[in-house]
Amino acid sequence: MSAVQEYTALRGSELPAALVSRMIQIRKLHAEMLDIIHEMGSRQIEEAAEYPSRAKYLSDLLRITTRRATGLIAQAEQVAETVTPTGYVAPAVLPLVRDALHEGAIDAEHVEVIAETIKAIPGWAGTENKQIVESALIETARISDPRVVKRYGRILLARIDQDGADPYQEDNLAEPANELHIQTQPNGWVKFRGTIDPEAGEVFIGLIGELSLPQSPTEGVPDPRSVERRRGDGFVQLFHSAAQIDRKTAGGNKPHLHLFLDLNTLLEGIGTATMDGGAFLPASAARRLACDAGVIPVVLNGDSVPLDLGQEHRLVKPSQRNALIARDRGCAFPGCHLPARWTDAHHIKLWSEGGLTDLHNLVLLCRRHHRLVHHSEWSVRMVKGLPYFTPPKWLDPQRKLLRNVLRQ
Repeated sequence: MSAVQEYTALRGSELPAALVSRMIQIRKLHAEMLDIIHEMGSRQIEEAAEYPSRAKYLSDLLRITTRRATGLIAQAEQVAETVTPTGYVAPAVLPLVRDALHEGAIDAEHVEVIAETIKAIPGWAGTENKQIVESALIETARISDPRVVKRYGRILLARIDQDGADPYQEDNLAEPANELHIQTQPNGWVKFRGTIDPEAGEVFIGLIGELSLPQSPTEGVPDPRSVERRRGDGFVQLFHSAAQIDRKTAGGNKPHLHLFLDLNTLLEGIGTATMDGGAFLPASAARRLACDAGVIPVVLNGDSVPLDLGQEHRLVKPSQRNALIARDRGCAFPGCHLPARWTDAHHIKLWSEGGLTDLHNLVLLCRRHHRLVHHSEWSVRMVKGLPYFTPPKWLDPQRKLLRNVLRQ
């Protein structure tokens, strides 16, 4: 029986497991390949073949690009063990990554992302912090794709130093080095590029998001504009709106920001706060912003659970949405990075089935994951006031409860 005949003989429900099994085999073989590459390097095989570099030698040997060969060598240096002349086996630079790769639990892309994150940890952080970060990223990599691991790595890097303010960052916050480069072209069109501080960026992204939503279909024809075109049109709308402001009476209500911080951060000035879009600010900036009427400072308890503001109505009130944003920070689905402004409030127990519009029965979900929870085997439930998700059995036979590590 050929391989094709073997697979066509399987029931539909058996194909996902067959695919996962093959992927695990591929990952294990990749791990073995990295061990071989490391051993070839230790024996300097490329020199015996009179090649100028190991990457060029592997490129010709395996018929791959030099860039890919360089990447394989870098991975091998991180996950391969080294045997000394005395027979001592020195552990890999990233031992937990090595173990997971040899199990077939993670992919080569996971290895690259985790190695990049570990490399970015400041030297003063010490070995203990590196081990903690490696362990946390491996646990995430076992259940998430490399993009989620990369985002989680950024969060962990931002949290490593919470003992004091970065003088450079403080200077930037006191007087942000905002820049805008403008160039008028011969045909009258204007090109520009620039950089703005996190606070202004949060407001800007929120406004552009609202102004660049697709227009309602007209006579069955959807909005033909690309995302970039809609953003451009929204940007122009900002200018027109600003030009119509009566400058004598300007200074009305500001667009609101949500700023999340725990009580110790607010009182002691040590730690970091997080804005709606995920940008980190030092405690000093958090305390300053908390004085601004245009900012909603959300002070959380130790479990990050805000006060229940539930009401017996179907639509979520602004005060309830503020509480949801404080708890979920954005889409609560495992691995999703979309901020709260792109989410809906989902009733865990459907309102039509008697579910109340209370905080313990609501969770923020982006539209994609909202549909997924409604129309697939994914489910959500509250555990100690926080949303946890149960994956389908075909994805995880044990159906372990999952949280979005990007929101912790």
